[in-house]
Amino acid sequence: MRRNPTILAVTGLGAAPGFGFRFLSGLVALALIVLGPEPLTQASAAEELRIGPGDVVNVVVAGRTDLTGKYTVGADGQLFLPLVGGVDAKGKTARELSADLSRRLSVFDRDITRVDVSIAQSLSLNILVLGAVTRPGKYAFAKLPNIWEAIGEAGGPVEDAVLSAVEIIPGDPSSGRGVVVVNVESALREGRLDQLSQVKPGDTIRVPRQSSTSVALTPNTVFVFGAVVRPGMLNLERGGDLIGALARSGGPSPDASLSNIEIVRKSGAQTIPLKANLREYLGKGNTSGNPLLRPGDAIFVPHIRPGGSGWANAVRTIMPLATLAVSIVAISRR
Repeated sequence: MRRNPTILAVTGLGAAPGFGFRFLSGLVALALIVLGPEPLTQASAAEELRIGPGDVVNVVVAGRTDLTGKYTVGADGQLFLPLVGGVDAKGKTARELSADLSRRLSVFDRDITRVDVSIAQSLSLNILVLGAVTRPGKYAFAKLPNIWEAIGEAGGPVEDAVLSAVEIIPGDPSSGRGVVVVNVESALREGRLDQLSQVKPGDTIRVPRQSSTSVALTPNTVFVFGAVVRPGMLNLERGGDLIGALARSGGPSPDASLSNIEIVRKSGAQTIPLKANLREYLGKGNTSGNPLLRPGDAIFVPHIRPGGSGWANAVRTIMPLATLAVSIVAISRR
């Protein structure tokens, strides 16, 4: 049963000067966060990607290390595997190719009941990102990105970017698709990144620039990304702290690492990386674990991955947001 996320927002922001009240409100907020809404599910973009010539696929055959490995699709669309020889892979999804290989290999070895296929590198999926981004150009993706992921790959938006009217221009004129205008800014504010339009192979993304009459974005904005239910932009209220921002983002996902939260803060021309241990605040009352936020802060909650480096993933994810934060602050000072 889903619980009312509005309660989370009110409780998480219930800051008071007294430490006892802040500590108690933090405990209540964490309890509501953990018992809050279930994380939103997002369909895998890779499932829609069709395999093409030159693509590299990972093939995992349970119990057969001699068949497991990376294979390159030939110019004719054929994938060659031991035992079965050439298999037509062009135009198939990873799931379709997996089913085909399972059927073919089971003829030679009845113990083979499952073959997992994933696309390691796609040469056929190139997206052109133009306009108000840091590094305009053509980018190759291993899976179909949504529009924000493509903008992030290009370094993120620049100061005068208009994220409320980003265009997706179809790369295939015969597809019957028209130009789509996407309000990325609204999706970021409302935490609807999972609903953003996906781009297709060969598409062009154009991020327009602001004119002198454009309406400036609010400077009181923070960004929450990573292992939370609703990542995106939030309006920072006076006295807003970390736990409040997480609560308003729907709470952390079950695999969130609350002891290794990263915050990227802009100070002039410098980027300051900060770390916060929210468990220290909730367990011991250490206020450094629940810092007050500043406009433009980008918060990254890492996923718990054994042996993984949360900070490396954080930098890759939130640097586009840090760029956008500079833009918002700069616009507000005009």
